[in-house]
Amino acid sequence: MSQRQLATFTGLRPDTVSALERGEAQGIRFDTIARLCEVLICTPGDLFEVVDDGHRVPVFGGDDEDAIIRERLHEVGGDLVDGPSFLRALIEGRA
Repeated sequence: MSQRQLATFTGLRPDTVSALERGEAQGIRFDTIARLCEVLICTPGDLFEVVDDGHRVPVFGGDDEDAIIRERLHEVGGDLVDGPSFLRALIEGRA
């Protein structure tokens, strides 16, 4: 199926279909995913590739929460911001 045909069948703009295929889209709406899946007879998992970027979400209250937060702050060159200095850091653009 051509990009133009896919655009026609899904009701999407041809340039949108082209950007999605090239991987240049900045985001995608749920209804766009649903339209593509309906026309292509697939599931959303068939359209996406999961790439492990090493990102770990800290578990609040978990044993490693403080270490992960300190590591993230260090990665972005930030300092640990405590409660009393949070507003000042926010105003200065550090939080």
